Amino acid sequence: MEERVELIRKVFKGNRRVTVDSWEGLIMDYARKHKVHGVIRGLRAASDFEFEFMMAAMNRNLNPNVETF
Repeated sequence: MEERVELIRKVFKGNRRVTVDSWEGLIMDYARKHKVHGVIRGLRAASDFEFEFMMAAMNRNLNPNVETF
């Protein structure tokens, strides 16, 4: 986890609009606590799409104020 966070921080170094963080628990709890309005998730393969689609729908049910991309 630490290595991934550090790599992403390097990529976005100097970009004040991007925050890189790690946590344990539900992402919607984190979003609520930190007043996050959008979450970006990635796809590694086409087979990930269905899982991520269901995850985005569940996140919308948990917190409709946060958009999952």
